Amino acid sequence: MKRILFVDDEPKVLQGLQRMLRSMRNEWGMEFASGGREALEMLERAPYDVIVTDMRMPGMDGVQLLKEVTKRFPLLVRIILSGQTDQEAFLSSSSIVHQFLSKPCDTELLKTTIERACALQNLLKNESLKKLVLQIESLPSQSSLYTEIKEALQSPNISMGEIGQIM
Repeated sequence: MKRILFVDDEPKVLQGLQRMLRSMRNEWGMEFASGGREALEMLERAPYDVIVTDMRMPGMDGVQLLKEVTKRFPLLVRIILSGQTDQEAFLSSSSIVHQFLSKPCDTELLKTTIERACALQNLLKNESLKKLVLQIESLPSQSSLYTEIKEALQSPNISMGEIGQIM
């Protein structure tokens, strides 16, 4: 059973997550922390597979929490679920987070994101490989040529000559 730790300083948000994910209680062990310090204490006491945290919290915000989690628990999948979606916040967390979801978040999207993260963990049984993959901070972006060709190929009126010109 996968263990998921949800962190948010708003009790109503944590209660909402509990209700929203009730159907997963037989597949996931879910626990809820009301802040960064409490989350770190819980992580010290028991192993978890995934942490899902808010960005803005008093005392220790989500970025500070995930920086500490990255140091102490590098194999833990790190997900931000936040209403704070400005570019600065996103950039400050991009090197320590595996997935960024915006509030409000669709139940199915949250479930799918966590399930995919857990499935990836299952694929990475080799501990050395797992450590290496979880330490990746960013992936190279797709080339603009690839994107342009892909878009052109989806057009019903594209000719081979036009594709040749793009290339």
